[in-house]
Amino acid sequence: MFFLLLLKENYEGYFRILLGLLTFVKMFNKIIVFNGRAIIQCIISFILSTTTFTVGQNEWVQLHDGPEFTISGVAQFNNGYIVVHDNKRKDQPRVSFINKNNEIKQITWPKNKLPFDLEGVGRLPGFEDQFIMMESSGICYRVFIEPIHYSITIINVFKLPNIKNYMNLEGLSIFEVDAKYKIVYGDRGSMIRQSVLLIARYDPSIDFVSDIETYTINLPEPKQHKRNIADLTIDDRNILWTSATSDPGDNGPFETMLYEIGEFNLAGDFTPYKIDKPLFSFPGQKVEAMVFEEPYIILMTDNENFGATLHNIDVSFLK
Repeated sequence: MFFLLLLKENYEGYFRILLGLLTFVKMFNKIIVFNGRAIIQCIISFILSTTTFTVGQNEWVQLHDGPEFTISGVAQFNNGYIVVHDNKRKDQPRVSFINKNNEIKQITWPKNKLPFDLEGVGRLPGFEDQFIMMESSGICYRVFIEPIHYSITIINVFKLPNIKNYMNLEGLSIFEVDAKYKIVYGDRGSMIRQSVLLIARYDPSIDFVSDIETYTINLPEPKQHKRNIADLTIDDRNILWTSATSDPGDNGPFETMLYEIGEFNLAGDFTPYKIDKPLFSFPGQKVEAMVFEEPYIILMTDNENFGATLHNIDVSFLK
């Protein structure tokens, strides 16, 4: 039902074709030997493989109007979300909590020296209420967040390896597979350079990153002011998603495309996809934070001078 509604909203022609075929199968089911459900599933699969779904502005919830609370990374926490902000000045927030009513509450950083340009956050599997927060330079803070008073304790600080001076990291994801941990991070790229995706083994006992594999990412869209990696997240099928954005400046106009860029097998080995087009596009939004809360993907934005927004999409029809 969700698929038909989404299809109707965005592609009225496809919707009419499907309804017509459903009627045809119903009228002639005594003559047609083929299973009508299988026929429709084949048609839906074809449409999905050739279609980008465009989501309109009216479906986004405004979280905050101010640029100091724009969101550059998100992770699930305490029936809500921990988010990070890419601020650089002393008087600006670094970390906040968003509750189930979409209210933002700033969390105080425990030291006078604040993180500079936080661009990613990932929950650490198997370690209760622990997170990795990443600066654009690759410096990471492993923290514990107390779930009642929302206080932060810094456990360790380390730096991700294989980062070049020209890189600007904007995506981070951590997951456990086959009793081993993987950490995924990426340089955002630009119009003149491809993005670099880095996948490595992570040892949480000593915060050691090793066995690094690199992949170049150059996506077909957006066409202008492109950043191939604005955030990274992994779904329950171990498929890696990226948010690619168009970012011409603090006043936009922004645009976001979501892609599935590869998958991990049960041993944690990564296979990149051949990519032709995005799954979703979002005009007017710059998605820099994504997390899966099955069957939804939760999207949050850094819309610069226009603040932060939130949107969730049921992606179960893709499976």
